[in-house]
Amino acid sequence: MRDPLPTPWVRIEAIRGDASTRSYARLWSADGKSAVAVEYAPAEQSLLSRDLSARSWCAQRNLKVPSLFSSDIGAGWAILEDFGENDAEAVLALAPADQRLELATALLGPLMTLASLDPGSLPAWNAPLDYQRLRWELTGFELWGLRYRLRCRPSTAIGSWFDELATVVDGHPKRICHRDYHLNNLFFARDGSVGMIDFQDILVGPDTYDAVSLLCERGMPGFLSTDDFSELQTSWAESTAAPPGWADRWLRVRIQRGFKVLGTFARLGASGATDYEPWLKALARELAPDLAAADAPVELIDLLLDL
Repeated sequence: MRDPLPTPWVRIEAIRGDASTRSYARLWSADGKSAVAVEYAPAEQSLLSRDLSARSWCAQRNLKVPSLFSSDIGAGWAILEDFGENDAEAVLALAPADQRLELATALLGPLMTLASLDPGSLPAWNAPLDYQRLRWELTGFELWGLRYRLRCRPSTAIGSWFDELATVVDGHPKRICHRDYHLNNLFFARDGSVGMIDFQDILVGPDTYDAVSLLCERGMPGFLSTDDFSELQTSWAESTAAPPGWADRWLRVRIQRGFKVLGTFARLGASGATDYEPWLKALARELAPDLAAADAPVELIDLLLDL
């Protein structure tokens, strides 16, 4: 992060980013107030304008995103509102077990807002999650999960099944998606609303995509009983008026998104990051029954459990 700091910030603490090339820091003023600074690598500074536009678009539609304090697009930095150090995962971890369902239900709020918006109203900052992009994400698993991590070549059967999966998911009803709607990108605000960060990849995608990400990734599965999970699924479907057949669409998106995330975790592991290893192994175990339910090739299930 650049130095000296812009006035009135007098102290800086680095914040570790999550699989991002951007640099983050918490800034402190002389009177103890804080903000978050983000700095873009030189090769990605052109993305700052897009990201600030996405922030404004979300805010204008009553989605709680960090307020913008200052920015310099030419220099590639911005200073934003600080939602605090405790994301939704940290709050759920500290909460009594009998309060977790209520807290998790509150996290559905922004998804209700997104579901109410016309997908055609979203500016084309990012390509939609169509067949090409969905299949490309599965290729990431083939490369980093199979070829690199397991040292094996994906079979024709696996490739064909991934082709079919991407085709099916591409045919799902479309909604505006946050794109990475998991606990570490969500915060409980003092006013009871739910704040979002990492919103810059907002796009049009499958209707179940964000809900799958929320309920099936990171620490969330460990916070929910089977009954809680089912209740949250139903609450999401009812509150967002999900079209009929959502349960089967959920299964397919769960699998596609799961392989996309596994590919990302395997790539990060290959670069030396170790923090994602527990999530990778847990996700692989959780995904195996879904693959069996979706008639995936047996060899793919076996390889998944070898990760």
